Amino acid sequence: MTTATNDAAALARDPAWFPHALDANRRVIALARIDRAGLSSEPFLDQRMQNSVTGSMTVPFDALAAAAPKAAAPSFIFHTAFCCSTLMAKALDSNGAVLALKEPNILMDAANVLRMASDADVARRTLAGAVNLLARPHAPGERILIKPTNTANNIAPAVAASGAPVIFLYGDLRGFLLSVLKKGEACKAFTRKQYTIFALDKEGVAAIPERQALGFTDLQIAALVWRHQMELFARILSSGAANVRSLYFRDLLKDPKGVLKAAAAHLNLDLSDEMLETNVAAVFSKNSKFADQEYTPEERSRDERSLEELHRQEIDMIEGWARQLKLAVDLGDRLPKPLLG
Repeated sequence: MTTATNDAAALARDPAWFPHALDANRRVIALARIDRAGLSSEPFLDQRMQNSVTGSMTVPFDALAAAAPKAAAPSFIFHTAFCCSTLMAKALDSNGAVLALKEPNILMDAANVLRMASDADVARRTLAGAVNLLARPHAPGERILIKPTNTANNIAPAVAASGAPVIFLYGDLRGFLLSVLKKGEACKAFTRKQYTIFALDKEGVAAIPERQALGFTDLQIAALVWRHQMELFARILSSGAANVRSLYFRDLLKDPKGVLKAAAAHLNLDLSDEMLETNVAAVFSKNSKFADQEYTPEERSRDERSLEELHRQEIDMIEGWARQLKLAVDLGDRLPKPLLG
């Protein structure tokens, strides 16, 4: 591992010093030394990217944020989880043209500042500083595309209000429940943890009394987590702003090249048809989290059918229960302002 000077101006000019984690109480930021190839290849830019990190540094956050040159506003893909967001981000990454940053940990930290901070202005400045540090290009003209973890979806209103181009990628409830069942106990625990985090958002599931929530089954919790995210996206999309669009993930799987072409145009990504065709061929036959594993859309559909046969009665029951839900916002079958509409 290597270290470097803690001079804020020098570090701010070098995008290979990646903003990794923020200690909001001490106002210090941990930087990780990672090159563009590492940033592109890692499916999660959190503690799991360790194999690509060659150095580390901790510096005052506010000094670094102030020293960072103003970068071009990045584009964003927000998502509901289990809806091919990593696949989409990888397919839009192209060396020299677009760098897709997948689930950078610092945005989870900034999201929690928004949830917990007593000073809203400080929270907004913290988020803006983190985004600007992420937006530093590695080559002239390179665009930055950011896919936050879905647990950081509470930053979406501020991002959308900034005018940054945004796509809200989402799945249906049935697919969400099938993914939870497929991934087993660890995923059920993950969705319960997400529920407790979303309950801090002061909207959505926050309206449910804690005592009542303790009685929900794992799949009821999963349905509420899905609903919370979908209502948030629906509220933002209803603003009518030109910079926000929705995308149903099965449309992406049905026509990857056509959808990605439309996505690139909306997100202001300069990707040619040839680039997209090459990326689709390389990415859509692989497991998005494990590049050495083959996993085609057909295999995904087959897995879903097998799971549905096994759990049909349970899923039908939860879907029936969930259809009666309304946290605060009415939902149709699809979110408004579709990318392909």
